[in-house]
Amino acid sequence: MTTNDIEQHKALAESIKFQKIIIPVLIGIGVVVFLIWKTFDLEAFKSLSWNGKTALFFGLGLLLYVLRHIVLSFRLQEISDGEFSFFKSIELIFIWEFASTISPTSFGGSAVAIFLLAQEKVGGAKSIAMVLYAVLLDTIFFLVSIPILYGILSKAVVRPISDPKMDIYTGSLLVIFIFTLVYGTFMLLGILKPRFIGGFILWLSKRKWLQRFKSNMRETAKDLAVASQELRTQSIGFHVRMTLYTFAAWILRFLVVVSVISGVVQSLNLSLYDIFILFGRSEMMHVITQFSPTPGGAGVAEGMFGGFFTDYISTSVGTVIALIWRLITYYPYLLLGLLVIPNWLRKVMRNRRGRSLAS
Repeated sequence: MTTNDIEQHKALAESIKFQKIIIPVLIGIGVVVFLIWKTFDLEAFKSLSWNGKTALFFGLGLLLYVLRHIVLSFRLQEISDGEFSFFKSIELIFIWEFASTISPTSFGGSAVAIFLLAQEKVGGAKSIAMVLYAVLLDTIFFLVSIPILYGILSKAVVRPISDPKMDIYTGSLLVIFIFTLVYGTFMLLGILKPRFIGGFILWLSKRKWLQRFKSNMRETAKDLAVASQELRTQSIGFHVRMTLYTFAAWILRFLVVVSVISGVVQSLNLSLYDIFILFGRSEMMHVITQFSPTPGGAGVAEGMFGGFFTDYISTSVGTVIALIWRLITYYPYLLLGLLVIPNWLRKVMRNRRGRSLAS
């Protein structure tokens, strides 16, 4: 085992220290406690239905998230050309999602994903290609779904029409969409025309005002060239399947909000239009929290939740539902990451020692 191997092992082990796990938990729970203290309405809380139907909807929400994990595992298995088994893919998705929960944005999780995949039998080049392709697919989902949802629901997809903050969030969504469009176009061109984009990045890296990013920009140019070489050999059918997996995973994620709200406020009798509204706002809320400086959007997501659905639930009830929603979609990955990563690290280092001895 080389010194570099030991350093990489320490780097990943460092990411699962207690303080890195407890910070997002404390931020999220702290915001929930503060909001409950400020807005809690006992009578509104008593009016909620807590019965077998509630448990059924919460169970459905949990099932949706489990299915999402399975779909992402199928996607990773196929992106790896079968080098990862289905159960290995399930394990790696746990680590990938864990990385996202302790990183300020999903991009931080992607950086860790490149590192962890490189520890497996696949080479560094293929690891880069897999992660960049997954990020591109996720970007395409939002570029397709946001205009569709806005076209169907108009401004109501962001927040209630009567909300005085409506224009702020609508403007924010437009800025985020433009940023995502530029980012997605850049990545797509990087895969289709790696020499052109790589040359452009290298040209930019020589500008004085970008000197401190010079090393990272040159690495990005190399990564895009590697990803392009790996992905352009795949068939059209492969890309169609990957797109379907991606769309299914995100749809399952945003349906969890619909399930949780339906379980707590059973008097809503949601129509198809209402389901679209809840789904759309869940997606918009996710998009905005991706630019949060806190790990996994901790505190920001909980704080925003009630305001996004005030025409369906009261603010005080929304805080309680936000906590239940995060208990299904966020906190489990923090806990399961602590269980999965140490075992994965032991296996990786054992395999490396075996290869070192064999050579």
